[in-house]
Amino acid sequence: MHYRTTARPFMLLTALIGVGIAGCSDDDGPTGPVTPFDPSATAQAVSEMEDRLDGDSDVMMSLALVNPAIEAEGGMLPQLIPGGVTRPTQSFDAQSLVDPTFSMEPIFPANFLGKTFEWDEGLGRYAMTDRMGAPTNGIRFILYAVDPFTEQPATPLNEVGLLDLTDEGDAAATRLGVRAETGGVTRLDYLVTASYALLGENIQATATGAGFISDGTRRLDFDLVQTVTLNNDTGTMQVDLLYDLRMDDEGVRVVVDAGTEIDLSASEIGLEVMMTITDGGNVTVFDAMVGQDDSLSGTVIHNGDTVVLISGTSSAPAFTDASGNPLTNAEVVALTQIFDLFDDVFDFVEDVFEPFGAEAASV
Repeated sequence: MHYRTTARPFMLLTALIGVGIAGCSDDDGPTGPVTPFDPSATAQAVSEMEDRLDGDSDVMMSLALVNPAIEAEGGMLPQLIPGGVTRPTQSFDAQSLVDPTFSMEPIFPANFLGKTFEWDEGLGRYAMTDRMGAPTNGIRFILYAVDPFTEQPATPLNEVGLLDLTDEGDAAATRLGVRAETGGVTRLDYLVTASYALLGENIQATATGAGFISDGTRRLDFDLVQTVTLNNDTGTMQVDLLYDLRMDDEGVRVVVDAGTEIDLSASEIGLEVMMTITDGGNVTVFDAMVGQDDSLSGTVIHNGDTVVLISGTSSAPAFTDASGNPLTNAEVVALTQIFDLFDDVFDFVEDVFEPFGAEAASV
């Protein structure tokens, strides 16, 4: 039998990445000289962030092994995102989003506390052991070098670090601390928080992930906020997302700001995705509408001026200048690289919530 946890009703739809609202965070960002739009320069500015989002693959891939191991041992982490929702254009079952038997309980069963999970080659998964050193308010996973093809610890096992999950919650909210260390360096350290409010017959749930990842030299700070309000009377759901990623040493910031009301019975969902890139004193906004058929349309706005038109599909975007004229091959390559940052951000959000069995959608 699975252990019921605090955040079972907090099945937030990270898969609904899209549907942007006009605007982004009002917080002060990096400042610097304002320059004309140069796709190659913008692509270069975000390349360090892309490297960080794709980096530490051993640690990030290991996060996907946490949830199956806990379930195999009879536990269950909060399911912040509904399983099986892999595309934002899918229909949704309102009843599957909320657990009516909600109760406030600790994240981990008592017999999990202070336990260490080590890779068991015979079982082909992590298994709970009596190895000492795990936090008293949580559990520890031993990290190993990972085979990139199997996405599991490589044979022979090569221990490289540790991953601690700690229960930091209280009566008001579920809070899970996630910290990984390899080679004596803190690779990631963040806090996931889930809370809810009853609004009559409706439920509003909020989940956040805030912290950083680092390679020991470069650091990427992030704040991820997801709010879902389920209206049982109208069969609609309001989704508001704000993903803020910053590399202060590089002077680069990327913000995805989104929000929409969704008819849960609708078979078609069109969505607008907005990504704002701040590089020094320059602000570049990719604003694209994705149709049910994967068609794509939108604009690139640089320092307030429309500089590029977007068309094609989300998997094969096409770009022209603001008058519809062809761009150079170098400009198209650079714009495609920047557009790929959408997927990098969404994949990273999925990684952050991976211990909860999260699934994210790519645009």
